[in-house]
Amino acid sequence: MLRAVRVGAIVLATAFAAGASHAQTVDELVAKNLEAKGGLEKLRAVNSVKSTARIQSQGVETSMILWAKRPNLFRREMQGQGNTVIIAFDGKTVWAINPMTGSSAPQAVTGPLADMTREQADFDGPLIDYKRRGFTIELVGKETLKDRPVYHLKITSTTGQIQHYYLDADSGLEVKTSQTMAQGGRTMEISSEMSNYQKVNGFAVPFSLQQSMNGNIAAQITLEKIEFNVPMDQSLFTMPAEKK
Repeated sequence: MLRAVRVGAIVLATAFAAGASHAQTVDELVAKNLEAKGGLEKLRAVNSVKSTARIQSQGVETSMILWAKRPNLFRREMQGQGNTVIIAFDGKTVWAINPMTGSSAPQAVTGPLADMTREQADFDGPLIDYKRRGFTIELVGKETLKDRPVYHLKITSTTGQIQHYYLDADSGLEVKTSQTMAQGGRTMEISSEMSNYQKVNGFAVPFSLQQSMNGNIAAQITLEKIEFNVPMDQSLFTMPAEKK
C-alpha cells in the first residue's frame, strides 16, 4: 500500500527484546516491519490511497498525484513544463498518455515498464501475507547501509521478479529497496531510499524518497500529502477511448 511514493508498500504484533541475541528470522523481521507501519489489521482495512508529491529531477520540478485502489488499480499523473503524463493500470491493461511522444492519444504499454507498473499496482506490496500470495523471502544477512545496521531481504515474486529490501535494524522500516530492470538491451538497477518517516492516521509514511539508477541519483521525491480510504471512481483507472 505505502509503496505509492513506492508510494509505496507501504503485521503481527511481535515483541523484540532490546539486545536480543538470537538470530532474526524472516517472519520476525516481516512482522516487525508491518507492525512499525501501523499493524496488519489496520493495513488490511485500507482500500485506497491518494498521494501528492513534488519531484526534483535534473533541475526540473514536477508535481505528482498517485491513486491506488485495492486490489491492484493504479494511476500516476505527473505535471511539468506544460505537460501531463499519465500511466495507469486497470487490473488487466497498463496504459499511458504522454504528450512528449508527439501524441496525446492513450496507448497500451508493454515490456519492462508495464511489468514495473503492475508490480507497483500491487496494493499490499510483497510483505503482507507473502507466503499465502506465493512470494519467497530470503534473509541475506545483517549489513551496514550508510553507517546504520540493516537487515537485507531478497524477495522473489510468483513471476520470478526479484526485489531487495533493506530494513532498519532498530525500527524495522524500509530504508532502501532495489531491483533490476532490462530495457533497450541494457540492465538497470533502480533503487529507492526512504527517510523522514512521519505518522499519518497511525501509519508510518516516508515523506522523502531518493531514486537512483545504476548508482546515479535520478530524482528526489518529497511527499506533500497522503490520504487513506478516499473514494475513487473506476474511470480513473480505465483507458479512455481514443477521440476521433
